[in-house]
Amino acid sequence: MATATTHTEFGAHTTALAVAAAFPTAIAGKRILITGVNLKGLGYATAEAFASQKAELLILAGRTPAKLQECADALSREYPATKTRVLELDLNSQKGARAAAATLNGWDDVPAIDILVNNAGIMNVPTLQLNEDGIERHFATNHVGHFLFTNLIIGKLIAAAQKPGAIKGATRVVNVSSLGANYSPIRYSDINWEKVNSTLPQVEQPDYVGLTRLWGADAEAAKSESYSSTGAYGQSKTANALFSLGLNERLYGKYGILSFSVHPGTIITELGREVPTDDYKKRLETFRKLGMVFKELSAGASTSLVAAVDPALTLPTKRPLTSEEDLAKTSLQVKGEDGEWEGRGVYLSDCQIHENTKVWYTSWSQGEKLWAKSEEIVGQKFAF
Repeated sequence: MATATTHTEFGAHTTALAVAAAFPTAIAGKRILITGVNLKGLGYATAEAFASQKAELLILAGRTPAKLQECADALSREYPATKTRVLELDLNSQKGARAAAATLNGWDDVPAIDILVNNAGIMNVPTLQLNEDGIERHFATNHVGHFLFTNLIIGKLIAAAQKPGAIKGATRVVNVSSLGANYSPIRYSDINWEKVNSTLPQVEQPDYVGLTRLWGADAEAAKSESYSSTGAYGQSKTANALFSLGLNERLYGKYGILSFSVHPGTIITELGREVPTDDYKKRLETFRKLGMVFKELSAGASTSLVAAVDPALTLPTKRPLTSEEDLAKTSLQVKGEDGEWEGRGVYLSDCQIHENTKVWYTSWSQGEKLWAKSEEIVGQKFAF
């Protein structure tokens, strides 16, 4: 049976609180970890929605303990039935991801985690910057850090999935992606965006029109360029979606653990903090002229809630592609007569399965290729 959502009436402006209220039994008593939590961001709005339906424990993870504690205190005041705990997690380095995982794995009083929401992220780093591991910062923080942290704590999720009476598919990993995934596939031969775009294999080159449309730049000129903050961000968001497919491949059949990726929508948060103020204002004005609708924080968090708890969602469609050229096509171009396509259901937007995706971030085979590349980057293989 094809994957679907329970509430087809949910949409762009449905709040996370409304989604949570629709699935109280899927949340009550659960232990949930959310990365990237601060009061002005999607992480807090996500946590608040879970707390509103009596989640047992919320683990708030992020770089700054003081900001995390601020969130924990606010949640405790408003929702005293839900316990909170903070976890320092610096996703910008593998050392930081490993340290946080070691800390969490040492919490014997938290033997299981029912839902993991990988929400943290950075966007639009203006110039090419590598982290201490030699990885481009968007990819390092948005994907590699989450890949490593998630795999190192997977035992906690498996424990939840194996609890007596556990429902298959109820234990989940949600990876917060973005429509930015449409801008770039994974550049396996140039993860760090150091090479000129046109010199890459065709299947690794970005969507030049999409990449330049927002800023009125020349798509042809982009072919002779290398680093693009929008493109690098897009590659990391493609990785988020493909990571969900890799997790499903390894965890659903054996343990019943599901993973989905989501586009939260266009929301003004601190995600754009690295963009110079004047440039940021110009970009927002461009977004408005293009007709983009800005969401409130709770509406931005709503799709993460659907991905985390809607019982109607199940394993994404697995349908091998006929050629590598299909990767640059859209789901509308490769959709079968039955309405299905490769990876349908792995990516959600506006609380529904997104019907217009690039195949390069819904391809199961690309998920496997990225998994191998990610293991190579972190120097560790994961088998469960």
